[in-house]
Amino acid sequence: MTTRCLICNSSAVLSKEAARAIALLICTLNGLLRAAQKARAQPVPEQADSPIEQAFSVMLDGVSGAVNGWEDSQAFIRDVQRYQFLKYDCLCLRCGATFDEPG
Repeated sequence: MTTRCLICNSSAVLSKEAARAIALLICTLNGLLRAAQKARAQPVPEQADSPIEQAFSVMLDGVSGAVNGWEDSQAFIRDVQRYQFLKYDCLCLRCGATFDEPG
């Protein structure tokens, strides 16, 4: 069953846990993209790795960047939960209402 907004009856409702998962995904993608930018800015040596080795290297650097930024990610997630959801479990993306999921 889809949770609907108690104010406007919209189905565009985001749960606090879904927002946490989205924020984690964004922070992980941010680490990956930063690693890709860094790899792109570096000159390619004459004996460059194969394209697949380069891709794995970028992915590993991205995961490493995400892990290194874990504390910042957690702080960002706490801020999203604190300021967007307050003490409630759901946020309506249409009207902005916050509420707890109906029992």
